Amino acid sequence: MPNDNPREAISAAVARLLSEARKQRGLSMNQLAAKAGLSQSFISSFETTPWNPTLDSLLRISAVLEVNLGEILQQAIAEAIVAKAKRR
Repeated sequence: MPNDNPREAISAAVARLLSEARKQRGLSMNQLAAKAGLSQSFISSFETTPWNPTLDSLLRISAVLEVNLGEILQQAIAEAIVAKAKRR
C-alpha cells in the first residue's frame, strides 16, 4: 500500500526528480558527490531511501545539477497531492 505520509511522499519525489536530473546530465553518483562536496554514500542513500537531507545538501545538489530547487519542490508537492487524490 502506498505511504500516506505526505512528507515522505514529497521527499521521495524530490529524490527521484534530482536523480533524473543527474542522469540527464550524464553524471555518476560519484561525480555529483565530488562536485557537491558530499559523499557518494550520501548521494546513493538520498536517491534510494526516503529520508530528509538538510537544506544545505539539497542546495548543493541542485546547484551542481543547475536546477531550481523551488521548482523541484513545487513539482514534488504537486505529485504527492495527485497521488493522494488517486488513492481516495
